[in-house]
Amino acid sequence: APVVEGDSWDVLKYGIGHRISSAWPGELGNCVLSAHNDVYGAIFKDLGRLQPGDIILAQAPEGDYRYVVESKRIVLPSETSVTDPTQEPTLTLITCYPPLVDTHRIVVTARLVGTE
Repeated sequence: APVVEGDSWDVLKYGIGHRISSAWPGELGNCVLSAHNDVYGAIFKDLGRLQPGDIILAQAPEGDYRYVVESKRIVLPSETSVTDPTQEPTLTLITCYPPLVDTHRIVVTARLVGTE
């Protein structure tokens, strides 16, 4: 799916939203990406199926980056620390949870393990 800059409700209609000021794939820091799970293509509808050890490929103009899932958790929308900068190249994927109810967020965190 295309990645668009920003993560507001309206921006996510057009693809995966890259949180402004977060790192990009492969960069040092926390690359935060969000998408809808039940409307506008439901790009992250299967996000909850990811498990620790699963591999995520993030494509970027500079190349493809391989991340391994380290954790998955359910948080309240007020738990914004999941978007904080990190010291290592990290990928954080976020969507609403549960689908069609959206009272919480599912957050998958992965660490960079290589390039393709």
